Amino acid sequence: HDAGDKYLRGCCKIICETFKHSPVFRIGGDEFVAVLQNSDFTNRADLLDQLNEAFEKAFEQKNLDAWEHYSVAAGLSECDPREASLEPALRRADKAMYEVKHAFQMEHGSYRKDSIKI
Repeated sequence: HDAGDKYLRGCCKIICETFKHSPVFRIGGDEFVAVLQNSDFTNRADLLDQLNEAFEKAFEQKNLDAWEHYSVAAGLSECDPREASLEPALRRADKAMYEVKHAFQMEHGSYRKDSIKI
């Protein structure tokens, strides 16, 4: 459990450093949601690229302990003001996240460990 806790804290640190102007919530065991605001929302595509690069770099560092090989699948969607709740946006982000997980599995033979919906 200790290594798992360290792993989740390390992933969360990268997520929070990337989206430093927006709230980040842990919504499940290994799932996070970032609700992008202001400059984070405006720069969302660039920040998503930065997030993916940070996790790819962490994942590739073979000299670290296993729980420091951070890996995340991120799915991005936007809220539609015509929708009555956040659920449709979360479902779209979830779908995008699973597409990223599948692509990672095809390349590396395993799933991304954590998930973030943006």
